[in-house]
Amino acid sequence: MLRAGRQAAPESMRRSRVRRRGFARRLLLRYSHVLEHALTPWLGRGMSPAVLKRLREFPSLPAVFRRPYLAPRGAWAPFDPARVPAELRTVAGIRRDSPAEQAAFDAAPLRSFFHIHADTMAWVAPRLWRAWLPVAPRLLKARRAVRLSRRREPSRPPGVPAASPAELTARLKEQAAVLGISAIGVAKYDPKYTFAEYAGKHPGDRVIVCVLEQNYATTQMLPSSASEQAALSTYAELMDSMTALCGWLNREGYRAHGDDQEGESIFIHYGVAAGLGQLGLNGQLLTPQAGSRCRLGVIYTDARLDLDAPVDYGIEGVCDRCQACVRRCPVGAIPGTRREHRGVTKIKLNTKRCFPVVAQAAGCAVCMKVCPVQAYGLGAVIDEFERTGTILGKHTDDLEGYDWFFDGRHYLPGQTPRVPAAILRPPDMPFVRRQATPGAEAAGS
Repeated sequence: MLRAGRQAAPESMRRSRVRRRGFARRLLLRYSHVLEHALTPWLGRGMSPAVLKRLREFPSLPAVFRRPYLAPRGAWAPFDPARVPAELRTVAGIRRDSPAEQAAFDAAPLRSFFHIHADTMAWVAPRLWRAWLPVAPRLLKARRAVRLSRRREPSRPPGVPAASPAELTARLKEQAAVLGISAIGVAKYDPKYTFAEYAGKHPGDRVIVCVLEQNYATTQMLPSSASEQAALSTYAELMDSMTALCGWLNREGYRAHGDDQEGESIFIHYGVAAGLGQLGLNGQLLTPQAGSRCRLGVIYTDARLDLDAPVDYGIEGVCDRCQACVRRCPVGAIPGTRREHRGVTKIKLNTKRCFPVVAQAAGCAVCMKVCPVQAYGLGAVIDEFERTGTILGKHTDDLEGYDWFFDGRHYLPGQTPRVPAAILRPPDMPFVRRQATPGAEAAGS
């Protein structure tokens, strides 16, 4: 059962590509950025903590204005791993060295980026006013509601027997589908992937991972403020659904603490552990149905739930043969070779090059836009690989072309925008100053 008027789009409609902007629209993109930058000193004031607190009390935009970035609702059809050809198979989930993971945690527990770089986030916030302000009332209300879910106490009526783990897990997933959540999985709580600032604050040993698909058409406009609005709006919708799911767990007699979009732990770790996807070269969780064109949220609970397990969807094999995100990153922040970091074999992004652009280009996310799993779905990518031995869309403008946020130009495969030093290393950005200090490191997993 789906919410009325919010049914998921048919597969053919969701996978149809969005045509690139014409000359007039690209020119408009360029000058809208100039105007956005010029208005930042004034409208950026709406991103101060005091003003944001007041925005939470404002009414949300009418639904008609939210249509361009509304998330499709409804549970995804499961993807059968048996479809994956042998050439693309690697390992279930991700390569891990458990002793090295534990040693890294013992030496230096993970810390929240938002805590370490609070001054940088204050610098970034005014520059995101165009994406934030239209969705701020809904996002802030949803964030407050999911946080308040932690104050609720279990309330199962006396005399009602507790369900078995298998029955409770099945009913939980049915309830998530009723709420329109795209996918849900259960992983074991792991203190190694909780930020040190929140250690010991979560109930139980289960983590419920919730996924909500992001609007397809607006995502193909990356990088743009409209696409960032879609991401923030999807977070708001997901947190509303998570708050309802927490209430359901409370009524079943269990504690449930919903997390907001900033996160108190590494959501991607739990997404992989719950079998919802695998880690892509771009450092994001790639789900078989939508790649990283989705938003993640987690609920910490003491409910007795059956655990899901990591799955080999062939995504690592696809990434190795594709590498579109590596080629198309405007600042070359994505290496092409995995290495072990904190016991996990993965790509370690060059945060010094990535984050300043993300902060100023409405979240950038070119690496999401050019991913074939995001654009076409893993099923279509595998079908093409079995037919031709190639990755669907690789080296084509349909997949790899994008309009650059700053100059409005369309860049074809093989073309990369020039990023001025003032964008790559803003002299007044605290993050850049900190990275220039010998021995300084960014937080990360």
